[in-house]
Amino acid sequence: MDKKKQMLFNINNFLLAVTDILDVKDCESNGVSKHHALRVAFLSLKVAEKLDFEPREMFDLCAYGLFHNYVDEEKLQLLDINNSSNELSTIVNFVHTIDEKHDFSNENIENRYLIIKQLKDEESKIKEAKILLEYTNTIEIWLDCQSIDSMLQYIYSTLHDFTVPLNFEKVLEITMMFGSLNENVDELIQRGSKICDYYNFEHKDKLTFLIACSMMNFGKLAISDKIINKKEKLTKEEFEVVKSNVYYLKNALKKIYGFDDIAKLASRHHEKLNGNGYPTGIGASSLSLKERLISVLNIYNSLLCKKSYRDIYSDEQTIKILHKKAENQDVDKSLVENLEELFISL
Repeated sequence: MDKKKQMLFNINNFLLAVTDILDVKDCESNGVSKHHALRVAFLSLKVAEKLDFEPREMFDLCAYGLFHNYVDEEKLQLLDINNSSNELSTIVNFVHTIDEKHDFSNENIENRYLIIKQLKDEESKIKEAKILLEYTNTIEIWLDCQSIDSMLQYIYSTLHDFTVPLNFEKVLEITMMFGSLNENVDELIQRGSKICDYYNFEHKDKLTFLIACSMMNFGKLAISDKIINKKEKLTKEEFEVVKSNVYYLKNALKKIYGFDDIAKLASRHHEKLNGNGYPTGIGASSLSLKERLISVLNIYNSLLCKKSYRDIYSDEQTIKILHKKAENQDVDKSLVENLEELFISL
């Protein structure tokens, strides 16, 4: 593996790391109960184990289950998930349907009877129903579905390691796909790429910077749309909730193999030179060039995007606002001047 061009990457490690963030969006947008995707992956693997799936099939099935509410053919190809026989989708869709309707984690015993009844009604025609019905004869399956730790332990102990070296460009494609679940990041990455070239970043530095940029607002998926898309000014309490998105982001990214530096960089895009930023309130002496750049880029790109509560600012208005922030020691004045030279003085 060429460490200047590649990094080790495991799609299930990535998906399991971000599943808590996706779960909030899943619950709000799709009306499922908490940790639904994790249960779907767990129960699908239980079914596949009885069907003697090969290790690679189990690996792909887990990824499909964790990401099933967002899957399309293009995403499957990008994540290198092989569903050519459609068997993965058949299992996952069946488990999804049962859990969406009844919720395997529901502690109500009457709910268990409803699940068992549906499985009995379908066992003669659906093999997945018959297999799941066998599991319901013991208490373990119910309690496992109520325990995140039990499900994760099973997944990690069952899956073989299919970590592969990926070019940074491929990793960026993947992270852009996830970043775009919150907002379109195409223009952000284009602007970030120009900035990296302006500063003559080496290949690895440029791509890791762009990967961090593509994910830096991903944590907002963990915040309710009612707050994120609110048209009126946020209350003090609501703003505190919004600020927590960086906490969720950092906790997710630091669980991904090889993402330590990316996690640190992505989670510092709201820090300020004067120490009044968040989440840690560190000041100029603790902020590297990349961290200062990602802060300026985040503000610049945000101002040029339409929000639910305001229209797009012009380039000139955006630079004027950034200069004002530089006067307040929010951002680095020299970097604002460089952005103005790069994007405005063309």
